[in-house]
Order: sequence, then structure tokens, then C-alpha cells
Amino acid sequence: MSFTQQIKEELCRLGPGKDCCARAECYGMLLFAAVFSQSRLRVHSDLAAVRGRVRQLLRRCAGVEISPRPDGTNALVLEDPPSLRRVFSAFGYEFEGTALHLNRAVVEEDCCRIAFLRGAFLTGGYVSAPGRGYHLELVTSHYNVARQTVLLLEEMGLSCGFVSRRGNFVLYYKDSNVIEDIIGRMGAPGAAMDFRLRKVEKDFRNNINRKVNCETANLGKTVEAAARQCHAIGKLEKAGQLEQLPESLRETARVRLGHPEESLAELLQHFDPPLSKPGLNNRLRKLEQLAAKLED
Repeated sequence: MSFTQQIKEELCRLGPGKDCCARAECYGMLLFAAVFSQSRLRVHSDLAAVRGRVRQLLRRCAGVEISPRPDGTNALVLEDPPSLRRVFSAFGYEFEGTALHLNRAVVEEDCCRIAFLRGAFLTGGYVSAPGRGYHLELVTSHYNVARQTVLLLEEMGLSCGFVSRRGNFVLYYKDSNVIEDIIGRMGAPGAAMDFRLRKVEKDFRNNINRKVNCETANLGKTVEAAARQCHAIGKLEKAGQLEQLPESLRETARVRLGHPEESLAELLQHFDPPLSKPGLNNRLRKLEQLAAKLED
């Protein structure tokens, strides 16, 4: 079962609630269904729980029975004009009206807005599994509904992105904290907790990978610098110039050649009297500069 299906299964275990909330949830289901028009209502879901909830709420809110297709396509279809007229009337529409819009009278109360969001998610929602990035979206084929739902969500403190995709309109979220909040507010605290735990696990794994990559990069830089320094010292020694250098540089050369695998911090332990890291770095840089002059 996908993470989206897990959320929807949990949402479908909720009681429909008060009449106003049941109506708002049913309304969200219809506006974000595959097809909702004066000629046809079609709801598709792979989950029997979602299909059952659609039938339950349509029966309660509009007194209409919507039947599953006999071909087993996991779709519910309503094409009977009198039944469709009752559905439109139940949500405040003129049956012969223009393009669908969001009837704000159905979502006046805060509880009804949450129920509407839950219904929209059940028929038109998707959430990626936390281990695969963070993405939640709601899809509808009605432009006016999409734009007006954007405004409704903003009023709920849930501002979203908006794009058009293959003739549909998509409201989406990328912020993991907002997605977790939405899942919980819709009525799926178990899925919200699972989302949080997976997010923590992913963040922990990413932090470990970043640290390993950083340490690997630093180790590579240390090895590269040590090889470059040893090569410079070898050139000075071959040219007979190493013994002519001041004692501080000769000592630094001996320590570096004696411990080619060590970092600057580790090399400092071999100096007596103690030497600072900037001081050691300056000495090694001086040796490299002297070796470079041999090539001029």
C-alpha cells in the first residue's frame, strides 16, 4: 500500500461528523473527482474504502445512489439526469448554470473547511512517500474551483503552489512541515506521525551522508596537500638546498617526510617547543615556494 493510500484509508475510518461537515466533505470529493459535470459524475479510486465513503456521503447529502461500473474499473459513475440535478441542487448550483465554482456557503465554518480539504484529498489528492522527497497535491479539472480553493487555503494558513498540467489544475505543497500539518488536520494523525518519523529518519541519513562526504573531501585535501609538500621537500633535497635552509624549515621538512599521512593538526604533536597551526602552515608553504623557484 502506498503512503497516499495509507492516509486515505485512515481518513475513511473517521465518522462523517455533523451534517454540515459531511456536506462539505462530499462537496470536496465532487469538485476534485475525475469528472463532475451536468452530464456525468465519475469518481475513480483503487481503494474500496474511498468508493464506499463517496457512496455513503452522496446518499446522505443528496439522496442519490451512485453505482460502481460493472467492468471492475474501480470507478463510480452517475449519468442519470434527475439524480445529477439533485446533486447539483444539494450544493447550491443551478443545473443549467455556467462553469462550476466554489460555493463558499458550504465551507463557512472552520470544521467544514477541514472536511472539504479531506474530501478533495480523498478523490484528487496525492502525497509522495517521505523517503522520496516532499510533495502533496490536489488535482481538479475545474479552473474556477482551483483558483478559489487556493484562496480558501490561504485563509486557512495553508498557502499553496498552483500549476496547470495536462488540462487539469494542480494545487501543491513542497514544505514537509506544511504537508505534515495538512495530513494531521485532515484527520490522519497516525499517518502524520509516520510521515514525521520517516522525515526524521531521512534527515538523519542525509546528515550522516553529508558528514561522510565532508570528511572524505577533507581527507582528500589532506592527502593531496601532504603529497605536494613531500614532493617539494624532495626537490629541495635533490637540489642540495635543503641543508642550507634555516633550522626551523629543516625541522619542518623532517617531520613532514617522517609522517606523510598525517594532517597539520597531527603534525603539530611532533614539534618541541610547540608550534601553532598557522606557523606550521607558513613553514610548509615556504618550502613549497622555494621548491617552485627551482623550476623557474
